[in-house]
Amino acid sequence: MGKRVVAMFLVIILVIATSGCTHVLTIPNMRMYKPDFVNSTDVTGIIGIVNNDSQPDTNRLVNSMANNLKKNGFKVIFPYYANQNSDNADFILKVNTMSEYAGKGSNFFVNFPGFLIFAPALFGYGYRANYTFDVDITEVATQETLPRLTIPIVLDIRHAAINRTWTEVSWFEVGVIAFVGGIIFMSYDPSVTNLVLDKYEGKLGDYIA
Repeated sequence: MGKRVVAMFLVIILVIATSGCTHVLTIPNMRMYKPDFVNSTDVTGIIGIVNNDSQPDTNRLVNSMANNLKKNGFKVIFPYYANQNSDNADFILKVNTMSEYAGKGSNFFVNFPGFLIFAPALFGYGYRANYTFDVDITEVATQETLPRLTIPIVLDIRHAAINRTWTEVSWFEVGVIAFVGGIIFMSYDPSVTNLVLDKYEGKLGDYIA
């Protein structure tokens, strides 16, 4: 009888470990950032892009923007350094970027008492990624600068991984682990940043371009 109880206990642990621990990355509002179609088959010109921010996340998005411009008929120099590039640009884009990430207070309830229905795996934890791109475009020949373009992007993210959902072991005690975890997990999970960019940097770069 004792062995049967132990076996059932192990099966329960296995079920939790395999079915209740992850939620695939989703961004429900991603449809808001669908790029506009531009017919640029006859476009020619050289664009030099100066990125005034060296942060890895925003630099990836600026690079993706540059790749989109290349696909649309432009020659792109990125990164562009004045007086150092062999090609003279027709336009210079100076890009100032900002990124900010945050968790949501509702994550507490996802974790506690949400662990009772495996809510982290069902719904995921909520996060928010804010990106802002300020772009100054200068025509080299005339030195005329167009009015600054400001491009805000706010992503609502749902995701859960084992690094947080392990607190569902609260099933086997009084829930203290899930309660404490809920407080901690209201904060942002930094590992989500690269997951977002790996999956969506191309689409975001197209939108910015």
